[in-house]
Amino acid sequence: MEHDSNEHGSGRRILFVCTGNTCRSPMAEAIARVTLQRLGETSGVQVASCGVFAGAGARATPEAERAVARLGADLSGHRSQPISQGLIDWATSIWCMTTTHADRVIAMDPTARDRVEVLDPSGVDIGDPVGGPQDLYDRVALLLGRLIEGRLQEILA
Repeated sequence: MEHDSNEHGSGRRILFVCTGNTCRSPMAEAIARVTLQRLGETSGVQVASCGVFAGAGARATPEAERAVARLGADLSGHRSQPISQGLIDWATSIWCMTTTHADRVIAMDPTARDRVEVLDPSGVDIGDPVGGPQDLYDRVALLLGRLIEGRLQEILA
């Protein structure tokens, strides 16, 4: 797939990456979808998610589903997918939850280096809420919402 170097919304394809693709990256994907709608960008930006150690076909955790539902997003149809060369090739931006995830993507495809970033512009890892209480998921969802809104406003400006 050819890459679209357009920096303004249209043709942007954002891939969110975490470990198992059942908590952080699916929450980010769902939050990005509702944020794009709220910002009036209903076409031109596509989002997807995957995990560096994900199996295929797992649902998002119930806590992740509840956390994003509070933000108006829906994860009921989510099914996990492992990272693949096809997804890396598809993405114009690859936003990872941790530096370890970013390193893993770059190890798979060193040519993707310029498209791979940690989601938090300050470089801080977003901790994995898996196994934690609902309020931890809720806090992670709010953090993801703030970071994603900032990132999307940057690329849509």
